[in-house]
Amino acid sequence: MDYKKMIEDFAKNGGGEEKMWESIAVTADAFEFIKETNPKKYECLMRKQHEILYGKHYDEAMALADVAKMHSVDTNGKEYHGAHWTVEEVEAATAGKTFPKGTTKWDKFVSYNNTWHDLNAKFNDEQIICAAYLLWFADLDWNGDGKIWDYMSMKK
Repeated sequence: MDYKKMIEDFAKNGGGEEKMWESIAVTADAFEFIKETNPKKYECLMRKQHEILYGKHYDEAMALADVAKMHSVDTNGKEYHGAHWTVEEVEAATAGKTFPKGTTKWDKFVSYNNTWHDLNAKFNDEQIICAAYLLWFADLDWNGDGKIWDYMSMKK
């Protein structure tokens, strides 16, 4: 038995929305089992589902989850975890900049915090804000949408 074929046949035969939602509820239960037994696989599945539904852009839940996992160590051995800047602070710091169409405030939140974790041992906040913009949003040879999404997906 093939799940994908079953759903395709259901749709071809005029399956209704109520039954589709019922099917989604059962599938969600299966996802919960995967979450408990194989968290890495669950995260990968959820990331793929998010990309299908929303494209290569962050929403609040995915952004908070990815930023929560960020960590770095400075030259003095001090450890940092999670967000350095809030989404509001990132928005304020980037208010005058132009971003590619479709960029969400959550894309920026992930990008700027990720860059801070990578560079905080050697650069100040102002330099990191500039570097993050150039790296994630003004990269002229990047042929795609959602550069930070692709990068964070690759890290998984």
